[in-house]
Amino acid sequence: MAQRKKGNRVIRQRPDRRANRTILIRSLFLMAIFGLLAFIPLFVKLWQIQISQHEYYQDLAVQQQTRDSTVTANRGTIYDSNGEVLAMSATVYNVQLSPRDLVETQESYQKAVEKAQESGGKLPDYPEPTDQFIAENLAAILELEVEDVLDHLQNKNSQYEMIKYRIDPEESDAVQEFITENHLSHGIYLMPTSKRYYPKGSLAAQVIGWVNPNLDNVGAYGLEAQFESELSGQTGRVVTAKDGVGTELLYRFEDYYDATDGDNLTLTLDATIQSYCESILQEGVEQFDVQDGGFCIAMDPNTGAILGWANSPTYDPNDPWTVSDPVLQAYLESVKSNPASNEAAYQKALAEGCSAEEAAEASISNAKWVVQNAQWTNKAVTSSYEPGSTFKSVVLAAALEEGVVSESDHFYCSGSVMVEGYDDPIRCSDRDGHGDQDLAKAVANSCNPAFIAIGQRLGAEKFYDYLEDFGFLGPTNIDMQGEPSSGGQIVWSRDSFTNVDLAVASFGQRFNVTPLQLITAASAVVNGGHLMQPYVVSQITDADGNVIQHTEPTEIRQVVSERTSERCRTILEKVVDGGTGKNAAVEGYRIGGKTGSSETTETDHTIVSFLGFAPADDPQVVILLAYDNPKPAYPGANVTADQWYISGGNMAAIKAGELLEKILDHLGVEKSYSANDDVLVPNLNGLNLADATSALQKNNLTIRTVGDGDTVTGQIPANGASIPGGSEVVVYMGVDVPTDQVTVPNLDGLSMDQAKQRLSALGLYLKATGATEYGSNVVAYDQSIAAGTSVDRGTTVEVRFTDSTASGAGL
Repeated sequence: MAQRKKGNRVIRQRPDRRANRTILIRSLFLMAIFGLLAFIPLFVKLWQIQISQHEYYQDLAVQQQTRDSTVTANRGTIYDSNGEVLAMSATVYNVQLSPRDLVETQESYQKAVEKAQESGGKLPDYPEPTDQFIAENLAAILELEVEDVLDHLQNKNSQYEMIKYRIDPEESDAVQEFITENHLSHGIYLMPTSKRYYPKGSLAAQVIGWVNPNLDNVGAYGLEAQFESELSGQTGRVVTAKDGVGTELLYRFEDYYDATDGDNLTLTLDATIQSYCESILQEGVEQFDVQDGGFCIAMDPNTGAILGWANSPTYDPNDPWTVSDPVLQAYLESVKSNPASNEAAYQKALAEGCSAEEAAEASISNAKWVVQNAQWTNKAVTSSYEPGSTFKSVVLAAALEEGVVSESDHFYCSGSVMVEGYDDPIRCSDRDGHGDQDLAKAVANSCNPAFIAIGQRLGAEKFYDYLEDFGFLGPTNIDMQGEPSSGGQIVWSRDSFTNVDLAVASFGQRFNVTPLQLITAASAVVNGGHLMQPYVVSQITDADGNVIQHTEPTEIRQVVSERTSERCRTILEKVVDGGTGKNAAVEGYRIGGKTGSSETTETDHTIVSFLGFAPADDPQVVILLAYDNPKPAYPGANVTADQWYISGGNMAAIKAGELLEKILDHLGVEKSYSANDDVLVPNLNGLNLADATSALQKNNLTIRTVGDGDTVTGQIPANGASIPGGSEVVVYMGVDVPTDQVTVPNLDGLSMDQAKQRLSALGLYLKATGATEYGSNVVAYDQSIAAGTSVDRGTTVEVRFTDSTASGAGL
């Protein structure tokens, strides 16, 4: 209490309690305000850590306290129908450096050296593990740049420096040897992972597809992409505790989560049939100077199972970015030498403000993408084309089913026909006309006016109904990537389908279908009328072999009757037996089919094709083979530089016959007996002339003697040789058999008689295949043993013949 004097009296002053209370309250208030303000950021941070960002900080803590390594699952294997591996995964290794661990290794080496020097002990018996030493050796093994490896080694606090991914076993073995010899197990690591291999190279490349190693081995194209979820499996994990500086505490905590291997696919493809399809396709591309490749499909018509499926150009899925097709290579090189030639890409880049140099790079990059996409694409499912006369088989089936034509009907062809609504005449492939012909002959001749008449009898409404019934208005729903949702590209809607449209559609022009749609429809024509859904994957199994999914043949609808289908088979067999498809004939097999030559809207661009099936009375396989754009010898020419007439009958039918023979032989389909079938030569040595003659006659062989001895002292061919029935065996009576070899002559362009005589004069034998009908137009075009080759007497030379009259546009 304050005091003051007043005179001799002391006056005591009472304190102002009210003012003190006010000051206290203000102080407490200010303390509360400032305290609260000071703690607000702390509260906010706590809120973030504990609530709003709880998962983030929890994950961060886990990352700091544990090491999480992935365990790669094995991708499922892809097999053909006979169990042959088409795609598989194998364990390979990534090479990882840990610069921090290497510092410890290097320090340990220095300590060992110092200790040895101090005690007079033995120095380490391996080189000093300097960064330079490590970089030079790893670069040499892995084909890397030394400087690049050194750059990784400079990150001294890092434990994870990946210098190369998925190295092959040879490289991983060499790296492991380097690690062991130089005591570098603490710092250089081989991390197991998987790599996709395609053991048969380019076989079925567009069907199988490939995985992208730069995107965690995810399927990029084909079945690899379509069945990614089934094939990929589930990645496993190994979680290990580590301390504050990142060292693993292996015995403190470790948890292992198994990887689940991917499922396996078994395809309907037969690797052998697939190889036949690919080789025949490629042979034709080279033989006929084809500019834009082609496609070949082999299908079981009774189930819809795809047996073989080839595309050209193709590629090796083990190295999908490399372009090997010569036509694509030539285009790419032309753009590299003159980027402006890829005008669209070059001008677009310039319009976007790029410099000339940048535009050139953009042009080349675009060209690379174009050619790579061309080789990766399965054009038989993704692209459409005008089917041409191969489509006439479908029109035939529809007309027979509706009863608007019969085998007894006749059609007159003058070489052209006028169609109401169109000012110009529509011409036939035979400009002089086929004259009078019954239905089978009209089909065999591939006569356009006859099919225009057949289409008119069907009428636009019914014709369009069958387009739908045979599956041309929608997708086939095959289990493959890339099929357009609308299927093909039918040009007309039902409401706009005119009389002129009906006329040209009747012989397969001015509308588009996919090859897959066409072969599916053709199968229905010959298999009893059943439209089957095509498929490539027959079953899916897990890693233990348990069947997860099995594909049963699926009938979409019955399009025509069994009787109609039988009638179609009979008529289409005559196309090969003397018609435009005669070059597809194979001795001993009954084959039916239809040729096609589709003239595109581009000048001098024709797609030649053949649609065939066999055996004709009970089809086991149907094929569609097409070559896109054989190069004319000069603008407007109808032949190539090698004088091949550009038509389905003169190109595709030839190769289709070879293909069908190979497939039928592989399937075990027996050939029917023929007087020219191969027979075995009996042993004649020691027989007299009469007995030798009798023995040969029993085997459908004739005899020619050399010498005048009483018994046979030698023969050509030797005992057990297989030669065509009806051939002549040379028998030596009392004289020695010649042992010198003879040179195979060039038989190209010779008739069958001429080829047989040329070979016989040399003691060689002719086995004729292809169009084997005698006639001046049947000439040799290929022989199994190249001209100029030296062979033993008695050797059989297989010669393929073609009938040059099987020509004409639209066939």
